[in-house]
Amino acid sequence: MRRTEKPVSFRVEGENIPKAVLAFLDALFPDHVRIDDDEDLVAVEDTDWYKKAKAKMTPAKALKIMRTNAGLTQMQLAEKIGIAKQNYNSLERGARPISMMMAKKLADALGTSYTMFYED
Repeated sequence: MRRTEKPVSFRVEGENIPKAVLAFLDALFPDHVRIDDDEDLVAVEDTDWYKKAKAKMTPAKALKIMRTNAGLTQMQLAEKIGIAKQNYNSLERGARPISMMMAKKLADALGTSYTMFYED
């Protein structure tokens, strides 16, 4: 079942927002996160912290974040996409690259875009 896109609004305040929070938000809402900077909305893609977080985000890290957010174990997601748990574990650890076909299967199972898991 695919999630339908609905507007989401929340506020995170502070000067030292944990990197894991930024990576999680970026993984969940890659095209929709904005920050409020002195009352002027700024596209998140234009901020230095976003660029740094994006540079550190790998398909394997995004996969783990998305799987965890979906409340699935590695075994459950592996079964959903039709591969052995060991093969899935290799994808999530980054030991095995994620092919475009596999990225599409993962995206379908997690209700997101395959671009989260596939690098050209």
